[in-house]
Amino acid sequence: MKVKDKEKYKMEESILARSAVICIAAAIICIGSLAIPSVVAEQTSDTVVTVNAPETAKAGETFVVSIDMDSITDFNSGQFDLSFDATVVNVTEVANGSIDGKTIPVDRWERMDEDTIRVFLAVSGIAGVSGSGNLAKIRFAVVGKGGDRSVLDISDGMLRNNEAEEIPAVWVDDEVIVGPVKVEVNAPEFVPVGGTFTVTIDVVDEVANFNMALFDLSFDSSVVNVTDVAEGSLDGTAIPVTSWAFIDSNTIRVMCELSGVTGTSGSGNLATISFAVVGKGGDRSVLDVSDGMLGNNEAEEIPAVWVDDEVTLK
Repeated sequence: MKVKDKEKYKMEESILARSAVICIAAAIICIGSLAIPSVVAEQTSDTVVTVNAPETAKAGETFVVSIDMDSITDFNSGQFDLSFDATVVNVTEVANGSIDGKTIPVDRWERMDEDTIRVFLAVSGIAGVSGSGNLAKIRFAVVGKGGDRSVLDISDGMLRNNEAEEIPAVWVDDEVIVGPVKVEVNAPEFVPVGGTFTVTIDVVDEVANFNMALFDLSFDSSVVNVTDVAEGSLDGTAIPVTSWAFIDSNTIRVMCELSGVTGTSGSGNLATISFAVVGKGGDRSVLDVSDGMLGNNEAEEIPAVWVDDEVTLK
């Protein structure tokens, strides 16, 4: 195995192991479903109601979740509970839904506890509404940190038609992750010819339960060259650099990892990188960070966006 692959495999090992377990479980479920075709046939006839949330939502911002359904006939009223982790996201508003252009009024909604709301729907009159669309739209505020996750669990759902009969339905959850976390190369704009300078790999947004990171940093080795990589710090907690190496003359790979499984939260930087200036006045080098990955203490990836920088020799 090449040096450039060893560190990345170490970080991904536990994630891949979890994925293998999930795949095996999925295969067992598929085999089981083949053995009971009558159950599958029954499920496919039900209306499917799905929580439709964005994969990620930025810390400190808001996002909207749609309670979608594929098709329904003569819908007249309904209700459902939606549960979430209130330390990560919180409901601020519940708005009307729409089926084939017809409004589905939210009769009322209430908080059952800090982690659950109950929504009641009612169509005026007795005609009922048929088609596809959504039952309601729910706005959330993000109160967690980068990498925090919340399942949006829909339960105790009931749909009724215009004859007060229950409409069979399958209710499907979703999940939202706080992110992406912004990670950027922080370098001086100008550096002196023949001198040295340092660059930090900054975690700009607050991150939750950080445990490890891996990234490549590329540069023009005829202009600048790496001489050392030192540990970083997130809100006062040291982030050890467990390994770093040249992949080629223009790129290094860095791995950072905390000992233990507790993780740490906050903002700061992953590492401090020292450079020697070897070029001439006016030379420039992009400091390109790539193949980056952040992981939490449960071996889950933390969504991140990685931002480059540039230095000019003066």
